[in-house]
Amino acid sequence: MPPTTPTPSRKSAFQAPTADEGVHGPSVVQQTSQDIQRRQEWSDAKFGVFVHWGISSIPAGVWAGRHIAGLAEWIQFKAKIPLSEYGDLAKSFNPTGFNARDWVRMASEAGAKYFVYTATHHDGFAMFHSEASAYNVVDATPFGRDPLAEIAQACAEHEIMLGIYYSQTIDWEDPDAVGPQCNDWDFDPAQGDFHRYWRRKAVPQLREILSNYGDLGLLWFDMPSGIPEECAHEAFDLVRELQPGAVINSRLGGGADADYNSMDDNYFNNVLPARYWETAATTNDSWAYSQRAAGWKPVAGLCETLAYTVSRGGNLLLNAGPDATGSMPQQTLDQFGGIGAWMDRAAPGIRAAGASPFPGSFDWGYVTTAGSSLFLHVADHEARELSLPGLTSAPTAVLDRATETPVPFTVADAATDGTATVVSLELPPPTDGLPRTIELTFRHAPTVARNLVQIPGCALRLDVWTGETGGDGSVRWNFTMATPGDYRVVLLSKETFSNANPQWWADGMTGNLVAGADRQPFTLHRDGDETYPILHYWKVIRSEIGRLQVSSVGQQELAIEDLVVVDSKWDSSGVNMIAVRLEPITPR
Repeated sequence: MPPTTPTPSRKSAFQAPTADEGVHGPSVVQQTSQDIQRRQEWSDAKFGVFVHWGISSIPAGVWAGRHIAGLAEWIQFKAKIPLSEYGDLAKSFNPTGFNARDWVRMASEAGAKYFVYTATHHDGFAMFHSEASAYNVVDATPFGRDPLAEIAQACAEHEIMLGIYYSQTIDWEDPDAVGPQCNDWDFDPAQGDFHRYWRRKAVPQLREILSNYGDLGLLWFDMPSGIPEECAHEAFDLVRELQPGAVINSRLGGGADADYNSMDDNYFNNVLPARYWETAATTNDSWAYSQRAAGWKPVAGLCETLAYTVSRGGNLLLNAGPDATGSMPQQTLDQFGGIGAWMDRAAPGIRAAGASPFPGSFDWGYVTTAGSSLFLHVADHEARELSLPGLTSAPTAVLDRATETPVPFTVADAATDGTATVVSLELPPPTDGLPRTIELTFRHAPTVARNLVQIPGCALRLDVWTGETGGDGSVRWNFTMATPGDYRVVLLSKETFSNANPQWWADGMTGNLVAGADRQPFTLHRDGDETYPILHYWKVIRSEIGRLQVSSVGQQELAIEDLVVVDSKWDSSGVNMIAVRLEPITPR
């Protein structure tokens, strides 16, 4: 995981994330039956635990008495620490508090079904017993144990899929690992030969990882930039040969195929793949342990993030950073313990669950599907009632999974021909500060009309991912309004760039709001902001861009034209638009 990206310029169409967080690679391309089965087993898990751990946990973000800004695991690179000094950390690395069963039990009790361990991070120090390099936790430390072997055993005991992280391109210990963010303070990159590093260290270590720790479910590669194409394909082939059941993420690089897309760290694109994607996220503002860790995410926000991820068809990989003794910070234990308490009621709507069937999202929370049930993950603690528009059948029962008590509901026609219904619920009060979980059971798998339908008298949200994008960059929506009146049109966009330095680059950008023959020019300004728990570090920005007059019930069309819309947190050339919200002003 990466350091600070250069300050962006609006002149640049794309700001490459050279350092604060990684990027996803190529899209999933293979579609054989074996590929689909392998991916589905991983996809059904939905929730995994990531562990970043190594000798960087000793300085923990502080060197020579000075706090080094950025991610703690990047301290060697950020502070340009000589290898002779950084490597000496291994001599005092003796994590006697490490207990693999405790780590894996934490993950299991939180409801996670896979566990990804950092075998070798960018500092090149192997956190497993490697015969390919003596720079490893068994041979170079007084600890003398192989944590990966113990974790593999613990994962087998808890029936949790084991995944292994390997930094295939960056290695600050090796003079031949040349490329982006290489060690150029100890070594002369002009004298290095990446292929020599690849043959001498990377390939042998990959063989060790793939051969010595039983069945693996996942190979998590990182930092794809700069890897030669033939090296990436060799790594891919090794995984397929030695661990055919393991999925490979898209950060291998070099044009190699992937089983799923690794999205930007801690972030969610507005338009996401239909399936087989994952967001890796921190529990605070660092991946590895930091003495000065801040930005600890609240449990409710982490539960909401998991619900959102599953509602959009993805997986969440949530990180923990143990300290130099091998112990998890208490904040981490509390976070995962809280997720586990929520999963006691929410798990049927998370694990192996499907994405929301609705053609848009809801401000109160998220919807997932499983069998003949819909699960509502209600994040808005103030909500006392809600309605679901466009269902083609009515539920037979509605249950609050926290208390196992029935939830009162009513059903009304939403279309004149009776083909779609609105189900309205009287929500029970929250039992705690976590999202409520409401299960709607149907006779058959529930289906939903594909058009956006307004709940009478309520705001209507038009998400970017539900709109039709034109060749000219316009975004257009067709929807049904149930309540005539005047509506405020609010464009919702999000802050972007590094989580340590959120930016909103859209101030002053212009476009046109088009509704039928009415064309309203607008200029974006920051008219307010809203918290966005699933992103935590980045806010949602409100920009009021016009008015919509609805004279009668029925179909409407709205478009945003002549505005540059982007979908990357590194792109400063346009606005990162999430949605347009129609907010009632004066109903008629």
